[in-house]
Amino acid sequence: MKIHSILSSFLMVRKMSALLSLAVLLTLGACNQDSANEPAPSDKDLTSLQKSAEEFDRAMNARTKAEGTQFTIENVTRDGNILTVKVKGGCSPESFKAVWNGVEIMIYPPTIHLALIHETGDVSGCPTDLVHTLKIDVTKVIGEGDHSNTTFVVYNGSKVQDTTLNPDGTVSNSNR
Repeated sequence: MKIHSILSSFLMVRKMSALLSLAVLLTLGACNQDSANEPAPSDKDLTSLQKSAEEFDRAMNARTKAEGTQFTIENVTRDGNILTVKVKGGCSPESFKAVWNGVEIMIYPPTIHLALIHETGDVSGCPTDLVHTLKIDVTKVIGEGDHSNTTFVVYNGSKVQDTTLNPDGTVSNSNR
């Protein structure tokens, strides 16, 4: 009987040790963050995004005239609900804004059209070779939710250039 009691106590200690070890490992694993992930951009790091059909139409009409400071959309990528747009030209990242016309085309995949506008009064003083990274949080006007299956068409407001970001991450360009 004594051996049974000792064996039972020994097994109980082993079970408790195993459970405690598992709890410690789970806790450490939950706290471990991937250092390669960038922190979410703060509002001050984001490019302004507004919802305005009138402003969107104005940008679409102005781009056919190619007036103002010219820029080129180099690439568009997505990380969650943040669109990252690389542009070449323009004064600074702060001089850009994105405008959504308020329409989400609900075919599959859903499509959202954004016009990228460079806002500055000085049309001749901006270098044309600077590359800027713009971050656009689409939830600011489109709302919370999973937009990973959404196609985003980004229109260049300074000239006729369209960049389409597909849900699978592929990008296509059009200069029609």
